[in-house]
Amino acid sequence: MITLLRLMLQGAYRNIARILAKADRATSIEIRNKVLNLSVPAWETVLDEMCIGCGACEKVCPTKAITMIKLDKPVEIIEGYKREKVPRIDLMKCIFCLNCHDFCPIFALFGEAAPIHARDVGSPRLTLNEILKKPIKAPPEKIEELKKLIPSEFFKSIRR
Repeated sequence: MITLLRLMLQGAYRNIARILAKADRATSIEIRNKVLNLSVPAWETVLDEMCIGCGACEKVCPTKAITMIKLDKPVEIIEGYKREKVPRIDLMKCIFCLNCHDFCPIFALFGEAAPIHARDVGSPRLTLNEILKKPIKAPPEKIEELKKLIPSEFFKSIRR
């Protein structure tokens, strides 16, 4: 009984010290004020310059937090392929499951493949043009399997 009473008193003292003396403050006053004033800027979630506009992220989002926004002027990524839309993530709906990241062929959402911190987008090391020029290695049976799933019109648009 005495041990329980002692633990309760120690807990009460710690909480009072935390509240009144701000003994265990983990954030600066500046950040704390931004949080209290609701003025914390949202972090970058999509690397627009890397996105190819395929829309895979929108299709796999379980909460429908991603919408594809039409660009005023389409951007030609490589010869014969233009990006016409880019994704926008509604952070109030997003549950940070990272399905969008996993399905993005370029990892233009929430950073790179297997990021240390999923919300840290960082800066791209390669341009989209450089990434798309890299050869893709896949076994012939896998390519045949994918051809059955992808409409033939798609292959016509990417052949040179």
